[in-house]
Amino acid sequence: MSTDKNYWTQRYEDALTGWDVGEVSTPLKTYFDQLTDKTMRILIPGAGNAHEAAYLFKQGFTNVFILDISAIPLNEFKKRNPDFNEQHLIEKDFFKHKGVYDLIVEQTFFCSFVPQKMNRVKYATKMASLLAPKGKLVGLWFDFPLTEDLEKRPFGGSIEEYKSYLSPLFTIQTFEKSYNSIPQRVDKELFGIFSKKENKPKQANNPLHGITLKAILEELVAKYGWEYMDQKVRINCFALNPTINSSLKFLRKTPWAREKVEQLYLRSIK
Repeated sequence: MSTDKNYWTQRYEDALTGWDVGEVSTPLKTYFDQLTDKTMRILIPGAGNAHEAAYLFKQGFTNVFILDISAIPLNEFKKRNPDFNEQHLIEKDFFKHKGVYDLIVEQTFFCSFVPQKMNRVKYATKMASLLAPKGKLVGLWFDFPLTEDLEKRPFGGSIEEYKSYLSPLFTIQTFEKSYNSIPQRVDKELFGIFSKKENKPKQANNPLHGITLKAILEELVAKYGWEYMDQKVRINCFALNPTINSSLKFLRKTPWAREKVEQLYLRSIK
């Protein structure tokens, strides 16, 4: 069982769900109410109590999928909505999920991840890979500064930072302060509609797209250490006084070695 799964399961067991507003969020309800295709494939990742999913289901949307890493909110949702298709309740790590959707709904999910650059790049890349051509990512992002406390979730961010991760893969249709937030979130959240870019479908499905070699190497070293890296990829720069800079210089001019490092990284996130 993963650390994240343990963490979120404990939060639900302890009823520490302060992000839950108890009903469908007004900005998202307003967006849902103008949708006409009730058969569109909709994913709500990190859905928690999934008030948005319940609302969509009651409005007649037939292809709503709920994904959460913890079984607790999924089981509770099923009790509250017994007619909901049980096959559409997915207990899984978001980054290991496979599927194709027309719409993905963001509701405090991005801000649940520890705010390291790698996590946020992976989020954007995975979102794009799950969307069909012309698919949309729509939702709410918290608009308040990050703090040094990496245990205090949900984490914040700024519109500029969010754009830096999403704009390489998405066309921004709108991204601004929500005009119809609930009272406790006025001026604290951004509403955005992002369309998957059509000119880079292959790149969007490439799990390495948007992730630099430096970021890959830094994450591998932090996770495994140089000794393990040397065992898996036998090159001198990993064995003799290894540094990030010297390794990058070698890997950038040695395609076969770079490929081995990238494959090691892909195996590490499966």
